[in-house]
Amino acid sequence: MNPPRVAILGKSRSILTWFEDTLDGFRQRGCEVAAISFQADTPAERVSQKRGEGKELHNPEIVRRSAAELAGFSPDLVVVLNKAGLSARAAEAWRLAIRPGVPMVGWLCDCLNKIPEQQIPAFDGVYYFDSHCLPVLEKFHAEHRREPWLRYLPLAVNPVRYPFQRVDPVTPRLVFAGKCSPHRHRIFGEMREAGLPLDLYGPGSGHLLRFWRNFRLSSDTIAGLYRSHLAVFNLPQPGNTENGLNLRAFEIPAAGGIGTYPDVADLSRCFEPGKEILVYKNAADLAKQFEALRLDPARAAAMIEAAHTRTLRDHTFSQRAQTILNDWLSSFRISDFLSTR
Repeated sequence: MNPPRVAILGKSRSILTWFEDTLDGFRQRGCEVAAISFQADTPAERVSQKRGEGKELHNPEIVRRSAAELAGFSPDLVVVLNKAGLSARAAEAWRLAIRPGVPMVGWLCDCLNKIPEQQIPAFDGVYYFDSHCLPVLEKFHAEHRREPWLRYLPLAVNPVRYPFQRVDPVTPRLVFAGKCSPHRHRIFGEMREAGLPLDLYGPGSGHLLRFWRNFRLSSDTIAGLYRSHLAVFNLPQPGNTENGLNLRAFEIPAAGGIGTYPDVADLSRCFEPGKEILVYKNAADLAKQFEALRLDPARAAAMIEAAHTRTLRDHTFSQRAQTILNDWLSSFRISDFLSTR
């Protein structure tokens, strides 16, 4: 039997790497993978978009090209990233492009408060990473009189991008590495007022003398910062994450850092609070926990080990790929195609 052929459709030029990491996850399970972008990639698609004919899957040229790529690849499974529904044009074109019976599923990475009116339920199943999305998805399918197949599937990490390494000693400070938006700066201020020693890195961090800290950071640089500080400050981006965990929550322990996260509904589904991650209710609570951790190096070392082990066991893109394959390609013996990488 040939290995499963999986088509992955999504935004290939996102600042996040989850499109590329999803591709790698399926490759690591032994699949033959096709990457299909639904952004404007050709002159015809860009002209159509400038004419106001639509973006992404509402653009007739993008739909035409993506359908042709699907037909040429002839997948056994189609995975669409960050879509809960499709435009009627895309739904029809893609179904005609693939063989009858081939499953087509969506996997969300951003939180949804509503689904655009132009979209219809077009997937055999939808994976959501944040429980806030569940009632939105249920309402969407009910309005179209569709019986939904919905399953919780959290985000993950590519451990190749955030390799593990121990650093001793570490800086006894908290670090944030990423885009420092005005909203986040307000929260950073609250943390510092509570006495937390917080270092900032990334665009908008506001360093005048150490200007290199303001640049966009590579994953290698970010992983190094995670390892070299006692703990990593993490907070969800409003609108993108409500009850779930962002990518950073998995990247921190993969690299060998200690993560923090607000006390949200889905957290205990992924990590054990206090043992694998510091869970805080407010700035004062986090300051208290941080100080206790600083005074207990043995506990800090145990947290690093426990969180890293949990992440590699349960939260890699390869494991997410295996879950999706097991759900939709039961006719394949997936174990026959597992990569040894």
